[in-house]
Amino acid sequence: MIRPFATATLIVLATTTPSHADGRVSFVADAGEAGRMTMTERWTDSAMRTDIDGMDAYMIMRNATVYSIISMSGQITVMDLGQIPEMPGAGAGQTPPQQQTGVVFPDTIESVEELDETREIAGIEGDVYEIEWVGNDGQTQTDAAVMTDAPRLLEHQTLKMRFIEAITGEAPNSLLVDLDARGLAALSFGDRFRVTAVGGDPGPAGDFRLPAAPMDLDNMMNPGLQ
Repeated sequence: MIRPFATATLIVLATTTPSHADGRVSFVADAGEAGRMTMTERWTDSAMRTDIDGMDAYMIMRNATVYSIISMSGQITVMDLGQIPEMPGAGAGQTPPQQQTGVVFPDTIESVEELDETREIAGIEGDVYEIEWVGNDGQTQTDAAVMTDAPRLLEHQTLKMRFIEAITGEAPNSLLVDLDARGLAALSFGDRFRVTAVGGDPGPAGDFRLPAAPMDLDNMMNPGLQ
């Protein structure tokens, strides 16, 4: 459960407006060694919830903090994912998570060329682009992507960028930064990402509340300081 959920977290870290309404986006994404994952992200105002098909686990972003909620053997565990990079040894001398899972993210964007073509995905018409990019593995690749300026997709993308910054304390990957600057959001990106449904219903308000108090990871890792 833990490793696939960590992979799903990385996939989420891989998708603009100043305010947010309600909505939901479902999509399929390449998860490297874990294969392909189907996820649904729902939001209301600035809160967003990510559910992964087939997993008894999900993530919630509230007040610029992202929590993972995992249920194992009836035990619910809530963790502040922003605390993990600050834990002793969390990054030192370890293989980057992307390499552990085989997930490749855009590191630099070489070119973005709009083609004279449109496609409809999940009921939304978008323009087709050809994007040349260099991944975090150092390899140069070219993919066709379908982009849109649909407000709900832009709202979703803005929240995803805040999600990334809340966990890592760093800017999102180059592709998201480039799309944000162009006022575009992806409906598909090669065979790595594809939106399958877009809607306006975020679901019950209770779905955005934490089911238990978050674990104090700092105290757990340093019990002698208490």
